[in-house]
Amino acid sequence: MVNSVGRAQKVLSENTKVPYGIFGIVESSDYFPPHSFLNEFFLVGSDPCDQDGRMDKWEPFELSEQEYIEVLTWWQSNHPGTSENKLNSECWDDWVQELLESA
Repeated sequence: MVNSVGRAQKVLSENTKVPYGIFGIVESSDYFPPHSFLNEFFLVGSDPCDQDGRMDKWEPFELSEQEYIEVLTWWQSNHPGTSENKLNSECWDDWVQELLESA
C-alpha cells in the first residue's frame, strides 16, 4: 500500500503532464501551495482544471504536517527556487486564481 506521501507525489507528478493540469502551471511558477490548500486539492479527488478528464481521479486523502513537509521538500528538490506561498489567499480556489493571474 502506498503511503500518503507517495500518493501525493504520484498525483502531483501525473498532474504536471496533463494539459491544463493545475500543477503544470504550479511547476512553471516559483510557488507551492500551503499545507491546508494542498489538502483541499487532494480532498476533491480530481483536478477541476482537467475538464477533459485526461487524468484519473484519485481516492481523496489528506497529508499530515510532516507528510506535507516531505512532499514540499520533494517538490523543491525537483523545482529549485520554489517556495511555499499563500499568495494572499484564504483557500485553494483563491490561491489558484492568484496563481493564474500571476502567470
